[in-house]
Amino acid sequence: MTVIDRRTALSLLGASVATVSLAGCSDSSEQPESEDEPEERTDGETTVDDGSLPSYAGVLPERDGSEYLYGTIDLETMNVLLDADDAGDVEEPTDPLIGNLVVVALHCVFGLTLLTNSPSYDAFVEHNRTTDGQETFVFVDGVYVLVGDYDVDGFTDALEEWGYESESTADEYAVYEFPETDEVVGVTDDAYVFSYSGSDLETDDEFDAAEAVERTVATAAGDRNAASSGNDEFARLLRTGDIAGITLGLSTTDGEFDEETLESPAEADTLTFSFDGFTGARGAYQQLSMLEDGDAVARTTVIYADEQRVDENRLETAFGTEADSFEVVRDGATVALEGEYSGDLVEE
Repeated sequence: MTVIDRRTALSLLGASVATVSLAGCSDSSEQPESEDEPEERTDGETTVDDGSLPSYAGVLPERDGSEYLYGTIDLETMNVLLDADDAGDVEEPTDPLIGNLVVVALHCVFGLTLLTNSPSYDAFVEHNRTTDGQETFVFVDGVYVLVGDYDVDGFTDALEEWGYESESTADEYAVYEFPETDEVVGVTDDAYVFSYSGSDLETDDEFDAAEAVERTVATAAGDRNAASSGNDEFARLLRTGDIAGITLGLSTTDGEFDEETLESPAEADTLTFSFDGFTGARGAYQQLSMLEDGDAVARTTVIYADEQRVDENRLETAFGTEADSFEVVRDGATVALEGEYSGDLVEE
């Protein structure tokens, strides 16, 4: 599975990252919107009801292979993490109900540092028109995406002035590469996408960033099918939880996850997802809400192919081990988990 060096990752939440500027990104307290009006939900209420497709669903590309993994964080939550004092000293959670979402946040913070150190950052700031609090940071398929509102013509002109070379263009999007760093960026009206050629973020295989960026930006522009458009199961996964805060989606088109998907790397010095508790399931949606007092609420919805495969005991043993309170609700082949956490996830 995707890994990130522990020392590097945790240090990114410390003072060294607190100076990163999010100029051009909204600091509004409004929450990201869904494509449909979401159902009303109160913190502390565990349900298994389906909600609405999130606004970022349109940037998740259809891809080959049975397994699918993505993560998101809204910019309000990102700002909370970047403004925290001594966050790098916070002990790493061992409870995957909250720990998997901390890994998502660290991946997104790592992606943000790549962006702010890129020559394209000034163009991103200047031609980013997002001002309504709807910007969401997404990582999927080896690329990073900022869902927002962008001036495509102004963006591409600025990239060319910086020495970026055109990789591909269409009516609704453009993809450019910076030869000096192997950075590839793509832009459309509502998405800025970037990645780097070289080693895949999820495997040791060679990674074609230009192909991955074009696939994602073309999806955002509507020139390719989104993962949810022809897959009812994946669309249902996207609808199962809140979209604010930090989210993670893991799914398979097989009857259940295979062992390789759920396996954690053996290296001791990596910060990884822990998916062992999802054995026997075919989809999982995790979400973490940061509260004003530093507390947090983590929710996970686990979807099985049929009721016979549901393993409540495994879920109750694997998740919620560090929660102050923990609740499990089952509805047929779907199980909802919720844990409340107080204390030191983020120290103000």
